[in-house]
Amino acid sequence: MKQTKRRMETLSFYDRTGIERHLEKMAAKGWMIDRVDTFGWHYRRIEPQTLRFAVTYFPKASDFDPGPTAGQQVYHAMSEQAGWRYAASWAQMQFFYTNRPDAVPIETDPELELETIHAAMKKGLLLPYGILLAIGLWWSAMLVHDLWSDPIGLFSSVTNLFLMVVWPLLSLLCIVEIVAYLRWRHHAKQAAACGEFVDTPSTRLFQQVVFTVCGAAFALSMLYNVTTGSPLLRVVSILMVLYMLVLMAVVQGVKQLLKRKKVSRGVNRAVTLAVDVVLAFGMMAAIVFGTLRATQNGLLDRYSKPETLPLTLAALWGDELPKADYTPRWTEDSSPLVAVYDGSEWAYPTEEGIPVPSLDYTVTVIKLPALYERCRAQLVDKKIEISYRQIDVVTYRIATPCDAAPWGANEAWQVGWQDTGLNDSYLLCYDRNIVEIMFSWTPTDDQKAMVGATLGAL
Repeated sequence: MKQTKRRMETLSFYDRTGIERHLEKMAAKGWMIDRVDTFGWHYRRIEPQTLRFAVTYFPKASDFDPGPTAGQQVYHAMSEQAGWRYAASWAQMQFFYTNRPDAVPIETDPELELETIHAAMKKGLLLPYGILLAIGLWWSAMLVHDLWSDPIGLFSSVTNLFLMVVWPLLSLLCIVEIVAYLRWRHHAKQAAACGEFVDTPSTRLFQQVVFTVCGAAFALSMLYNVTTGSPLLRVVSILMVLYMLVLMAVVQGVKQLLKRKKVSRGVNRAVTLAVDVVLAFGMMAAIVFGTLRATQNGLLDRYSKPETLPLTLAALWGDELPKADYTPRWTEDSSPLVAVYDGSEWAYPTEEGIPVPSLDYTVTVIKLPALYERCRAQLVDKKIEISYRQIDVVTYRIATPCDAAPWGANEAWQVGWQDTGLNDSYLLCYDRNIVEIMFSWTPTDDQKAMVGATLGAL
């Protein structure tokens, strides 16, 4: 029979009422809290019994302490004299239990308890949640900016879609936790003046919803990247998950090892932080360097196989295509909402000096019709600026409407630059595809029709 178990609990750090009730239910099922760490709450098996739990806070305690401090030991001894046995701790939080229904509560002064909790919450809740909220709001603002400036880049990336779900939810979670705590503290201060205790509010269900949605979004994004991404994207996605797991495991392991060795709080914190920083940068450098070398050596490829190129120079030119060593390139960035495909084909001029054609195109496939107009507006109204620093000249992209019929498109524009005029570049809008294509020659009507038949229906 399994003697231990680990669970991820969604209980607020200040929710002493909810934690006490939860631990009482676990004890009734035969599980006693043993410790809390990065990877969850650890329980050991006991005989199922009815126990009372008390959660108190010791603001001067730290998760880096090798054991209970002298002050905590005195506190634990006084609690044991009152009939309460120490079970475990989680940073400033202390867990006690008793089987005596008549045991006097550990905390008897509501005002003193309130100040003790607040002193612990400033380090355990307000500071970390405040930092996380600032980061979350910054990321959310960046995503909103991308929503208007680059919707195609935003919606064609599974990672961006994941961040669109996670950061607003985490920001909302921080706001809910901070507001719930401050509201409770306001009411508890009023009740404490009358000598009364106030139960803490529970946000457990809300936290469960947030973490479930974030976890599902992460799993789906990983599954999509691994199953549909390029070889490079698949490897990098797997390596990043391993990176996070290994980093957390090593850092937690170092901290626990130093605690068992009875190393002081300051030394433990300094060594753990140093290991965290060095390992994080070292592993990230190894991932970047390793993937770059693997890509350079041909072991990994950020490009899909060239034979997937839907439109080729050979198809457009037929037997008239000059002989040369043409290089095809095809990349895909896709999500369930939008896909962006980049194709190109070029060659170096032959020894005889015969010019060879080149082709470059981008196909944006809008899978969700509601996004079509926003993506269309981005490409049609796109303002690209190129600055030539050497001669202090700035030129802008221009697009002029042209006949869409030869392309079989709904709308068509010929694209060029303000200083050089229009060239053989075109922007074509189809029912759900938007094609940007650039030729090194002026295409014929037959070639335009072939573009519509292939890229317009991709």
